[in-house]
Amino acid sequence: MPDVHLSFASIITDDIVGLSNFYADLLGLEEVVSLRSEHFRGLAMGETILGFSTPKAYELLNLRAPAEVSGTVQFLTFEVPTESEVDTLTAAATAAGAQCVAAPQRTYYGAWQSVLLDPKGNAFRVNHLGGDHLGIAPHGVDDDSV
Repeated sequence: MPDVHLSFASIITDDIVGLSNFYADLLGLEEVVSLRSEHFRGLAMGETILGFSTPKAYELLNLRAPAEVSGTVQFLTFEVPTESEVDTLTAAATAAGAQCVAAPQRTYYGAWQSVLLDPKGNAFRVNHLGGDHLGIAPHGVDDDSV
């Protein structure tokens, strides 16, 4: 099996500076200054770069731009070590300008989770699942016994 990991998770926004600052301040992340351009900001998050691209990314990537640049077409989930950190980070996010659309609560699969919209309307979750939650089965196996 190839050694693959998620290298970038990007949000397209008309305010890369403001939105990257929102997440940097909220999550305590550092900017990867070597990636900075007029069209991109990136924040280091383990092996993954949390990226913020201007709408120019659609053209650069040869993708069709949607009618709206902000709002939910995908969402990010930030895993935290404890349930109390979900509560704390949710409060910090709302104090920083996020809108809480689902207060911290137990999900049907046992996670403690909140759902928020960042200042540009992009959905994100603050989550604590705990334990061995990945339950990864070998490729091609769709069986609860694995």
